[in-house]
Amino acid sequence: MKRIGRNDPCPCGSGRKYKHCCQRQQQAQPAAHAGEASIPQSLQIAIEHHQAGRLPLAQAIYRRILQVDPDQPDALYLLGMIAKQEGNLETAVELLGRTLRIKPDHAGAHGSLGNVLQAQGRLHEAAHSYRKALASKPDSLEAHTNLGNVLQAQGRLDEAAHSYRKALAILPDSAAVLSNLGNVLHAQGRFDEAAACYRKALSLKPDSAEVHSNLGVSLQAEGKLDAALGSYRKALSINPDYAAAHFNLGRALQESGEIDAAIESYRRALSIMPDHALIHSNLGAALQAQGRLEDAVASYRKAIDIDPSLVAARNGMVSALSVLVPLWHVPMMNDATRNDAYYSALKAAVTPDTRVLEIGTGSGLLSMMAARLGAREVTTCEAQPLIAATARDVIADNGLEDRIKVVSKVSNDLTLGVDLAEAADVLVSEILSSELLGEMVLASIEDARRRLLKPGGRVIPAAGSIMIALFGGDDIGSNVVVEDVCGFNLRRFNSIVQAKQGIKRNDLNIEMLSDDIEAFRFDFENDPFTPAEARTLRIPVKSAGRCYGIIQWIRLQMDRESVFENHPCVRARASGWEHLAYIFPSPVELGANQVAVVSAVHNRGFPWFSLEGVE
Repeated sequence: MKRIGRNDPCPCGSGRKYKHCCQRQQQAQPAAHAGEASIPQSLQIAIEHHQAGRLPLAQAIYRRILQVDPDQPDALYLLGMIAKQEGNLETAVELLGRTLRIKPDHAGAHGSLGNVLQAQGRLHEAAHSYRKALASKPDSLEAHTNLGNVLQAQGRLDEAAHSYRKALAILPDSAAVLSNLGNVLHAQGRFDEAAACYRKALSLKPDSAEVHSNLGVSLQAEGKLDAALGSYRKALSINPDYAAAHFNLGRALQESGEIDAAIESYRRALSIMPDHALIHSNLGAALQAQGRLEDAVASYRKAIDIDPSLVAARNGMVSALSVLVPLWHVPMMNDATRNDAYYSALKAAVTPDTRVLEIGTGSGLLSMMAARLGAREVTTCEAQPLIAATARDVIADNGLEDRIKVVSKVSNDLTLGVDLAEAADVLVSEILSSELLGEMVLASIEDARRRLLKPGGRVIPAAGSIMIALFGGDDIGSNVVVEDVCGFNLRRFNSIVQAKQGIKRNDLNIEMLSDDIEAFRFDFENDPFTPAEARTLRIPVKSAGRCYGIIQWIRLQMDRESVFENHPCVRARASGWEHLAYIFPSPVELGANQVAVVSAVHNRGFPWFSLEGVE
């Protein structure tokens, strides 16, 4: 091992030559014991072991020196450096602190203490140590750079940029510092300046995959997608396993609409860094863009498991689940009146010999009711795989997994002998939308009755009606139309507002200006097919007033005995069914004893109501 020359940099880190630093001090120190090497000689031997990586030998000699002279600063400092190398950070802090109490202007100890404190996350104290190092040695490239790193980590970007520029004044061709300055400028939104720094860094170190990737990020932020893609691909040609470049390439591909390629890049990045929350989140967004919502939810969940505070993943999850699991599911489950109506109908229909088929599993509530009532066999189908899987878990939570079979299919795809052992005795469904028909209820029930239900089997609900009435009232009116506001006529805005609106609030006073009218009735249990229908309704006005349109709700004939109705005048604490308002182009003043002529039509999927005139 080469011995330290008099003109070599002192290994203590002071930045001075050995002959002007530790050698001078060591020459003035006596031997530890007669016949033994002097402290300077021992220190020289220890340093050689240290530099050769023989840390235990160096450590033993430093400790022997400190037994002779507990305040020997070089032994303290170098022993602290070994502690830092071995990851014993608290010991390193203690030893470097002792060094500085003996030798307060030890620039190397200040800088090394800053490094240890930074590794511990004690950024404020680390910055203080780097400033102390610079007070002792103002031209320390390392201290300026490290201070910049800490300030950047603290978000003090202007100060960080100043420190990096101080470092570059000392060494203008430092690719590492140029790259760091580029990172700060990018974080400040100064993308063009950041790119210039990255390019200069690459002129000095063209094989840096990290800088090529960072250049791509700045170019992408400037909207230069093609150039960014080139930078990412250059980074990957240098280091094919650079996860950040795969991730950034995925971002650029996704932005350019190349979703398949973006997904491939994200998956490659995750194969290298499987616990990176943001990559999982971006993969979720790409999958969601392809309509692969269940896969997107799985990716968002992984991201959130890794980083619960990742807002992008949280919002992505909300967006995907809002499509997969609309929010009406929860209030529907908590609708006590609805639940009682279904339970009553099932209780009247289910015997120990009954086979029950449910269309639309949801949480599995209706199937569990049937099982609890003693049905011989319960099969339930759910088109949405995520809901079906969750329903299986809910059913298992209630100890009924051996009595209920959940099939993740639409009812039209069910097959006797495969999904059901035999045709069902009872067909129960809750696939009814707020307008009754919106979830293809007619087609689903007609198909199930024809193929999957025994002749004469029961259907729950047995029938359903679309109910309507003329409505008014200032409370509801201010939520569905706009007229004069602050002295301005805003009526024209109504022309672009939806003519059919779900009433989200149940605290609004609604004035019923007519009696309840059964616009259409559907016999689910007996009619083999219900055609589309159009009719004209003549609705007598019961109460004079300003009419905003027609309000619609549903009535269900559960069986021969029980009826459920979500009437607008009855406020439910929770309900999955909204009342729907079909808004007139302009409010109409109606007088008592007048008759509103209303066009009513349904196409088997949706109804529509409009005012034709007033008589």
